[in-house]
Amino acid sequence: MDLQKTININKKFIVIMILLSLISVMSYYSYALFQVNVVKNGVIIIRTGSIDLTATVQNETNNTFTVTANSSKTVTINLTSTNESEIAYKMYYENLTGELTVTSNETFTNNIVEGKMTTSKTITLTFTNSGTEDVSITLGGLGGLAAYPIPIEDGNKHELIIGVIKPAISDLVKMNLTDTNGTPDNYVLEDGIYYISGCKEDGDSSVCNEKNTIDFNYVWYSGKLWRITAIYPDGRMKMITEDLITAIYFGSNTTYEGSWMYQWLNEDFKDTLYNYENIIDTNSTWNATMTFGTGKPSETTMVTAPVGSLNTYEYVKSYAKLGSYNTSSAYGNGYLNIGYYWWLITPGSGSNVQFVDYDGPLIYNSAGSFTNGVRPSINLKSGIVLSSGEGTKSNPYKISGDKEESIANTTLLNTRSSGEYLAFKDELYRIVGIEEGTTKIVKADYIRDGSNNVLNKYFASSVTFGKITNTASDTYWDYYLNNTWLKDKFEIQEGDEHPEDTYDTLLTQGTYYLGYYGSGVSYKNTICKTSNTTDTVFACEKIDDTNKLYTGYVGLLRIGEMFSSQLGSGYATSSIMWLITPFNSSQVRSVDRYGRLNYHSPTSYSFGVRPSVNLKSTIVILGGDGTLEHPFEIE
Repeated sequence: MDLQKTININKKFIVIMILLSLISVMSYYSYALFQVNVVKNGVIIIRTGSIDLTATVQNETNNTFTVTANSSKTVTINLTSTNESEIAYKMYYENLTGELTVTSNETFTNNIVEGKMTTSKTITLTFTNSGTEDVSITLGGLGGLAAYPIPIEDGNKHELIIGVIKPAISDLVKMNLTDTNGTPDNYVLEDGIYYISGCKEDGDSSVCNEKNTIDFNYVWYSGKLWRITAIYPDGRMKMITEDLITAIYFGSNTTYEGSWMYQWLNEDFKDTLYNYENIIDTNSTWNATMTFGTGKPSETTMVTAPVGSLNTYEYVKSYAKLGSYNTSSAYGNGYLNIGYYWWLITPGSGSNVQFVDYDGPLIYNSAGSFTNGVRPSINLKSGIVLSSGEGTKSNPYKISGDKEESIANTTLLNTRSSGEYLAFKDELYRIVGIEEGTTKIVKADYIRDGSNNVLNKYFASSVTFGKITNTASDTYWDYYLNNTWLKDKFEIQEGDEHPEDTYDTLLTQGTYYLGYYGSGVSYKNTICKTSNTTDTVFACEKIDDTNKLYTGYVGLLRIGEMFSSQLGSGYATSSIMWLITPFNSSQVRSVDRYGRLNYHSPTSYSFGVRPSVNLKSTIVILGGDGTLEHPFEIE
């Protein structure tokens, strides 16, 4: 028999208080590691943010103490706060059975002492052990603004790891959903589903205000920034990427399941999601029922898959609080309007599928002859909990279970996630993927000149990038990137006959596939020997014809690769850019300002580029966390 009963801190409690902050007029919870400072005479101060919790335990040195057999111990807890708002608090201890009794100067139920305070509060707890065995006790507590309920009832029901209370992200987001006189400000509630609805952060001030601006639903997961769009009754959350990830044809017809869109989302994209089996609902149901209306569609065509996209109903809900579905001031200011074209999952009629226009309205066009950007959507499992963050764009929620942060001077770059940011030659890049141990990265912005204008050039002397014959000229991107630009980045001196010796310290030559992407074909055509013009999934044997391959230090992304569409802040700040993929024997694919694909003569049109390189497998991360605000450092 154990001589001492120890309370399981994972089940009930932890000494931690919530950092209370105000964003504009909205309040939210932030959970933080507690700091325990032992002061003389057994005074223990547990501090997070603006709330200090001081526990005075005679002759003890921390917040876990022992009540010996046939004895009593009185704990005095002094709660103080520098926050001007009224504070709600809850103090916890284990619901013990046996011969241990607890009394307090405060009324308590289910082993919770709770109440409200302004600047200070004193609570005494007396633990009496009349048994014959020692009992170990650990105190715990939570605090928050009194206007917002603390989401813990009988003990701490959230997962606990290394002293961190990890609330469900869905609970945190709901705390930002507000009402005015009983009318929702920033959400629509239907069938128990909370659809987040309101303005983008730079919306028109005549429509948008502090109450209806959606600035609290950002999530960073697997190297991508997401927006939470809906919270289901069971706690699952629907999310959509903030950025376009690629641009492709939808399919040879309007049927989503089995389409090129479906295949790209559930093969190419899904494989970039870390630990997705434990984080996303892999049996998510997507309503792909044909409709031209904006009401809730019938459930005629339901598709089960890990990854999908929004339907028209879900998109319209995202701005429904701002006005009717066809009002420009409503859809134009909606938080999901990012200034680019992007596919929805809803078929229209005939050969058409609906999508979002660059200014925000719904529109439709042919699935197999019109290209749009792709914004993947996933459903987070119920109970997914917070690792860190506040839900803002600059400090998004991070998910418990996502890839752990890198260890400086130890973690290899090729172990990281597609989408994470890094600094390379003093410029910002994103990880595209890992290719045979090397890390393929792409510049996050276009190459610019000395005046910060986008630099435009012809693609190459033919549709085949890198096949330089008598055109060794900076007029063409393939020559310029692998000579002038690269030498400048590595500070190669004039007359150096072996610049590759310097390049090889960081770079390795990558293999770029140059398969044609004509009209109405699968994105797989860019890398596969067999051409595909139907939605039938086919075995892809990669191109090995040297006339359709380019090997070199610097290239461009192909259609279907991660981040091969626009990465800016909408069409107004974007420029036409070349991709490496030919359209046919005389034209090359490009991405227009609106995120769609086009094609042009390589020697007649001058556009910008976002170059791509492959970093060596031995590159080690020196610092940073891979986010936009703190990109990885590698040199």
